[in-house]
Amino acid sequence: MTSTVPPAIPPITGRVWLFGDNLNTDVIHPPQFFSLDEAKVKRGLFHGLDPDIQPGLLPGDILVGGRNFGCGSSRETSIRSLKLNGIGAIVAVDFARIFFRNCTNNGIPCLTPTDPGDLDLLRRHQVVEIDAGEGRMTSDTGDTIALDPPGQFVQRVWRAGGLLPLLPGPRAGREV
Repeated sequence: MTSTVPPAIPPITGRVWLFGDNLNTDVIHPPQFFSLDEAKVKRGLFHGLDPDIQPGLLPGDILVGGRNFGCGSSRETSIRSLKLNGIGAIVAVDFARIFFRNCTNNGIPCLTPTDPGDLDLLRRHQVVEIDAGEGRMTSDTGDTIALDPPGQFVQRVWRAGGLLPLLPGPRAGREV
């Protein structure tokens, strides 16, 4: 019997966007941007907080927040907007449970720092690299922030790009 090591989660590199505590889903994606039109959903990200954030995002950018990130409703439009904008990962002190699960199900890594005070080392638009499997975030200034490593199942979902590719059906047989 041979054992295969699952592939590593690729490093996530992006610029930091800083937020505080209790960032709720209506602030992440306001209801007036709910739509089947992807362009409208994409455009709505953080519009109520600051309409200049979304146009400045680059694929791979990393959101960093405080406590209770993603609190509020369980609507998946917030996660859909994050995905459409190419958000690479979210690092926060802690997450609203259903938000964490919705992000995981959609392949968006959500990580927590081992020492929440370490997030004070980060600055807006600073470039960081996250090694989710190793539980490490390294800044362009050389600071290293330890992250709590996720469980193997969560890592498997992230490697697959979300839960859907792991379900039986037309995509069956694709082992991640």
